[in-house]
Amino acid sequence: MKKFITENKSFTITVIDHAKDGKPLHCRNGHEIGDTYTCEYGCPMPTNGCGGFCSKTMTNLYRLKEIVYANGDLRILGFPNNHDIEFFCPDGAVKFRMQIHDLAGIHPLTAEHLPQYAEVIRRSFATVAKDFGLTRENCPDHTSFVTDERLASKVKDGYFPFGLCVGETIFGFASLTDMSDGVFEMNDVSVLPEWRHYGYGKKMIDFCKEKVKELGGSKITIGIVDENAVLKDWYAANGFVHKETKNFDGLPFTVGFMEWSAI
Repeated sequence: MKKFITENKSFTITVIDHAKDGKPLHCRNGHEIGDTYTCEYGCPMPTNGCGGFCSKTMTNLYRLKEIVYANGDLRILGFPNNHDIEFFCPDGAVKFRMQIHDLAGIHPLTAEHLPQYAEVIRRSFATVAKDFGLTRENCPDHTSFVTDERLASKVKDGYFPFGLCVGETIFGFASLTDMSDGVFEMNDVSVLPEWRHYGYGKKMIDFCKEKVKELGGSKITIGIVDENAVLKDWYAANGFVHKETKNFDGLPFTVGFMEWSAI
């Protein structure tokens, strides 16, 4: 069997209590306190020689995992948070704790990663091109059509590319360029369409904010399609202030400039 999708979540499930007199005999499967299981999308696998899950408990667990994979809010069901929840088996005999782990991390990239992150950028910005009717004919310089060669020309001192990754798979990207005097330009903030609505875009720009402060900077500037009201509002909600707009020859849209200040 070979998986065709990279999962962005994993789960650790631990038996933490027996609901009836503290005796494991009440569980037909023989669960004991401390039994621990791990899984991603599939069935939980025991880590310490314990047995498996009964079908009734798996039904409950499957529903919870589907909510997590759909980026739902478990707090609506009465759980206190979205990363560490406790639930009973359907018979009320065993209490479990399920810890939810986000497998995605942000890492510096090098020139050898360029072909992979270039494709991430193009695929991510293709949705913008489609929404605004941008093509190679009417807007060849749009980011959705950026070439590997053009991206390679950015690689120099003061250029910092970062990837949002699970293992070796890159599915998000952002770069910072030192413009001097404490100002950094943030470019190509991208998340592949199938990985959106998990909060990864915010995770990327929050990372860039912290990186700029770490590098001694005080300001981030960005340029966006000014007509993209949804994106503009999203950046505003994340602390960016609209400063000005400009029209450039060859671009069939207005460029809006926004900035975030660490001060």
